[in-house]
Amino acid sequence: MDTLADLITQRLEAKEKLFAARGEFFKIIGAPLTRRLGVTPTDPLARLTEALRTHCPERFRLAQGGRTIYVALNLPDEAFLRAKARKFPALFTPAQLALNLPMAKPQVAFALTQLLESGEVTCVALRADFTPLLRWIGARPPPAVPHQSATPEDDRAFHQAFLELGQGRNFVAIHRLRSQLGWERTRFDQTLIRLRAAERILLNMGDPTRLSRAELDNAFQDDNGMRYLTLNWLGSTP
Repeated sequence: MDTLADLITQRLEAKEKLFAARGEFFKIIGAPLTRRLGVTPTDPLARLTEALRTHCPERFRLAQGGRTIYVALNLPDEAFLRAKARKFPALFTPAQLALNLPMAKPQVAFALTQLLESGEVTCVALRADFTPLLRWIGARPPPAVPHQSATPEDDRAFHQAFLELGQGRNFVAIHRLRSQLGWERTRFDQTLIRLRAAERILLNMGDPTRLSRAELDNAFQDDNGMRYLTLNWLGSTP
């Protein structure tokens, strides 16, 4: 049987929320669950704190964000930034990301730094006033496992696909090359890494704002979190 904590969590998840301002929280959970919690929306904050501690131990926490008190799932601060960042349809600023979150500005700054370091959020440009423009990228793929069966035929097939897509130009988009070959991800990445190490190709970062999310996912991200969008052929034919 679901506990009160489970039922409250389900109500929040139905609204796709990890947190809610105090007044909104009571509207979301409704009168029956509010009664079971044993508080009213106008009760002192201390009483709400005690009710959550008694009926939903370790499931929720109260947090100050700006001038508002939030009831939030007991998650790391980065989880709230992830949930908000992935909803932006395009670029966003740190100030836009920081609005209406259950945390103080220093906490937002620290959590955003964590996401930037992990590569989940990246800075793609600066405005004229030097405001960073950010973009949600998502979790980094796991490190590639070396492809043990790689052969010179893979290098030749890679180069042939490059020529077909380039049509005389010495650069191609990595996501198009990946699609053209149709290889599983590890085989493609390891061939690219090998050709790069042999200085036969040059990887370029490019402008990520011109690509869709699927195209970005099918570019190439190295172990340092750097994402490359296009490549040039430098070496001789394999």
